[in-house]
Amino acid sequence: MSEQTKIIAQIQELVIQILKNGSVTEEEGLAINTLEDELFEHNSFKPSELKQGSLQGEEIATLFFDSNIEEGINKLIEYSITPEDFFGFIEYHYDEEHPDEAKIGMFTQAFIVDINEKYRVKIS
Repeated sequence: MSEQTKIIAQIQELVIQILKNGSVTEEEGLAINTLEDELFEHNSFKPSELKQGSLQGEEIATLFFDSNIEEGINKLIEYSITPEDFFGFIEYHYDEEHPDEAKIGMFTQAFIVDINEKYRVKIS
């Protein structure tokens, strides 16, 4: 499990705890903020150099949305983002408020397996 995946899991655990309790404590709020600060140090969450206002993970997602699979895999490698971290980014970042949220349905298990395989072959 990557460091980014661990951080996302910790955030999700805190959110579940907050939902169970019905309110957020000061400590829980601080913990979420700290974890999110750590999360935004990871490559998927870094600003894109090509798309103003976007993150590197969003840039790669757009390539996949537009069926530019090879270019998307090349960007994963260029930005040092593993498929695990990319798809973790997708799960965490694309919510109902994101304009491209409906497009992430294309990231089926078969798609994820295919990207993982193509990534593995490309870095070998």
